[in-house]
Amino acid sequence: MKKLIKVSLFTILLFTTPVKAQLIQWDAFYSGDSLAVKDSESGLVWLDLSLTSGMSFNQAGNAFSGWGYAQAKDVWRLIDTAFSDIQLVRHGTNEVLNYEQNCPNSSSCYVQAQRWQVLFGAVTSDWYYQTYAFGLYEDDTSRLKMAGSYVNGTVKANLYGKAFDGVYNSDVTNSLYSTFLVKQPLVNLLVEQPSVAAPVKVTAPSDRAILFLPLLWLVRRRVKPTN
Repeated sequence: MKKLIKVSLFTILLFTTPVKAQLIQWDAFYSGDSLAVKDSESGLVWLDLSLTSGMSFNQAGNAFSGWGYAQAKDVWRLIDTAFSDIQLVRHGTNEVLNYEQNCPNSSSCYVQAQRWQVLFGAVTSDWYYQTYAFGLYEDDTSRLKMAGSYVNGTVKANLYGKAFDGVYNSDVTNSLYSTFLVKQPLVNLLVEQPSVAAPVKVTAPSDRAILFLPLLWLVRRRVKPTN
């Protein structure tokens, strides 16, 4: 039976390996739910991929109030941040691919694939050790594309880069695919913008005023009060 999981098994990995400071576990709906990821550099908050699993691209866009489709440029930025040092080339040739295939469990590719699933949640296949965290998005030509990671237990992983292309239909559901959703900018401003008190303006004495202080002191000494 397929089920959604929040990949808590890799919590130790999250805190014991070098991580990108830009991606932070965040709350989506209430304090402490940890169902979102915030990119501290761009300010965007991304909904966990596990929440839109099994929905079509069209269904996901209307499933959560305050959340909308991510733009292609934002997905590309997110993938570049999460999978920064992966060399997307076919093994043994110079042909450029849009995914890194069969990363061994001793590689940084494997670690990044796991951490991606820690942050964004994952979906299990019929085999409990195979986990998926893929998001669909529209490119600039309105064609559906996909990005994310697949982990096959402790053996290997695949990372799917920002240009991964395939035959996806916006009305068809797939239990292993999700959709990238982000908080709209207006919501971010209203909810997350901290309230900062206006600074207090202090007026300092001018240089000329300071020069007159000794003169005032002398005048005060010479003027004696009358009885």
